[in-house]
Amino acid sequence: MTIFSTGDGVSDNRDGRVALSKTYIRTPLVYSQSLSKATGSTVLVKLEVLQPSGSFKSRGIGHLVRQTLLNSPPGTKPHIFTSSGGNAGCAAAQAAQKYGCPCTVVVPSNIAPHMVIRLRDAYGANVIIHGSMWRDADTKVRQMVAEHRDGPARYCPPFDDPLIWEGNSFMIDEVVEQLQEAGYDKSKLKAISCSVGGGGLYAGVVAGLKRHYPSPGEQPVIIAVETYGAESLNASLKAGELVTLPAISSIASSLGADRVASEAFNAAKAYPTSPVVVTDAQAVGSCLKILDEHRLFVEPACGAALAPWYYSDKYDLSSQLKLDEDSVSVIVVCGGSTLTIESMLHYKHMFQDEL
Repeated sequence: MTIFSTGDGVSDNRDGRVALSKTYIRTPLVYSQSLSKATGSTVLVKLEVLQPSGSFKSRGIGHLVRQTLLNSPPGTKPHIFTSSGGNAGCAAAQAAQKYGCPCTVVVPSNIAPHMVIRLRDAYGANVIIHGSMWRDADTKVRQMVAEHRDGPARYCPPFDDPLIWEGNSFMIDEVVEQLQEAGYDKSKLKAISCSVGGGGLYAGVVAGLKRHYPSPGEQPVIIAVETYGAESLNASLKAGELVTLPAISSIASSLGADRVASEAFNAAKAYPTSPVVVTDAQAVGSCLKILDEHRLFVEPACGAALAPWYYSDKYDLSSQLKLDEDSVSVIVVCGGSTLTIESMLHYKHMFQDEL
């Protein structure tokens, strides 16, 4: 069937139905020379930092927006509402822009000014500043959705929605496909390392791995990494129940969910998972190391997933995972839009004695 593209992510085919291109791309899976040498195994990095919005959020949140549009009455453009001024907000606004949908982002007063500019100027979102904390903004945006009368509306949470988990799971489909294309035996995949904030990425990784590795004895371990001061999953697993952190003290603001999604918590109790907590200094140091090695600029929330590998002398993943020369591990370089060169230089100076 011939499809005619309108150039905005929306295409009309000959029978009048609407087809939508995806909001995310197939990202490279790249060999890490230094980490492979340090572990005596093959370590690959999945470059989600190259997604259109700057992070993996293009997958799950983009999938949610796309499915919302596909399930809306023909010809309608649902208004997308979100309360994240960070990576999730960028992904929602970028997806809405791609599909020609209006988007409103409600953010707290502590949002970085450059993020307001990016949301407004790059993605055309309507940005409203409300309250001093994320929960204030989130309460406001939910109220706006409930009171919205000008056509269909969709609230887009940062991480806690089945469509977001499903969209994130497609990354594992790519990883398995890319491993096979590169000549690796998929059974040699020992671990996937990812950062955990609210748990949307982690929940998607679990779903994807279970799809490709249904047998419990053959499932790769997930290294679920948080930073001290934002370790809601780790605290919940230790307590045996969901825990709400009293405050977020880590500089890795994108990991700053005071309570992990229940889906992620339940998955971590059932799926082979090794929770790891790293320091802010190690997260920043890992950002600098991947910048040197791969010329990639990522935020500390992403550096966290790299830290147990770059600081392998402190975490000894080789012994823990029983890695050998045939083993393959994948680190999700999830990206991030909140960091500036100035803030990275500030963090480098802050932790100079620890790097």
